[in-house]
Amino acid sequence: MWYLVLRRPVKPREEWTVTLDQHLVWMKQQHESGKILFSGPTTDRKYGVYVIRAASKTDAEQIAASDPYTAAGFAAFELLEWEVHQIMGVGPFTAAEMRAHPEVIRAYLGSTGGPSDAPG
Repeated sequence: MWYLVLRRPVKPREEWTVTLDQHLVWMKQQHESGKILFSGPTTDRKYGVYVIRAASKTDAEQIAASDPYTAAGFAAFELLEWEVHQIMGVGPFTAAEMRAHPEVIRAYLGSTGGPSDAPG
């Protein structure tokens, strides 16, 4: 399953003792392990946004909670279970295709969670 994480500060940034580099080391590890696929802040820096691929909501919550900013209590997150239908212009764009959605998306994503040999 896919999960969208919206991380927001709960304490003023002046109070944070976790550095950006500590957060980015953690983020790189998550990307390299394939747990986080996309990440970055909103342009106004009010939210950190990332997409997690995990077997369960519990697994996704554990990943999001391990962000050093969150683990230290400087940030909190909202976790949204996300039913991905389209990716990179591929996917169902009609009601009939939508009913076949799992097969279309699995064919495109392959077993690794990234683009496969599907047309695109």
